[in-house]
Amino acid sequence: MTRPQYGERTTANPCDPPVGLPGIPVGALVRDRATGREGTLRDVLLYRPADELPEREGRPARRLAFLRPVGGGREWTTEPDQVVPLGSG
Repeated sequence: MTRPQYGERTTANPCDPPVGLPGIPVGALVRDRATGREGTLRDVLLYRPADELPEREGRPARRLAFLRPVGGGREWTTEPDQVVPLGSG
């Protein structure tokens, strides 16, 4: 059995605890380099919009980082490689 990678769930259970990124735990203050926005890392997971077909017929699921603005507001998503801890790059 292979070990799960960061952002990879071992089950489809939505009650599983959120996962972070290497060196960036869930709840950390981060910057999204793609947009310049700052927020907290909420989760990293494989994502497929509910209206898309299953992987065998449609596009494969993709890994996304879910971020929330400091102080609350609407979450946004970005590619995990665009997330950096606040204060670095």
